[in-house]
Amino acid sequence: METINVNEKGYRVERLLGKGKGGYSYLVTRDGKEYVLKQIHHELCSYYQFGDKIQSEIDDYKRRSQHLCHNSTRISMLTV
Repeated sequence: METINVNEKGYRVERLLGKGKGGYSYLVTRDGKEYVLKQIHHELCSYYQFGDKIQSEIDDYKRRSQHLCHNSTRISMLTV
């Protein structure tokens, strides 16, 4: 299994969750916890104009986090 380092910490890649217009999302684990790691890519997209991709990801994560119910498992987002 591949390992991706973020802030000098290794995360084990379990699987690719998907690819969107802004990047790749992976399910990763570290110390028994699951995370979604988003790897931003800079591929051109003819039908979409990007602003600040990182800020957009942060804003989306905050918006989604507000809608999680108390019994759901929270998966943190890491951005490479």
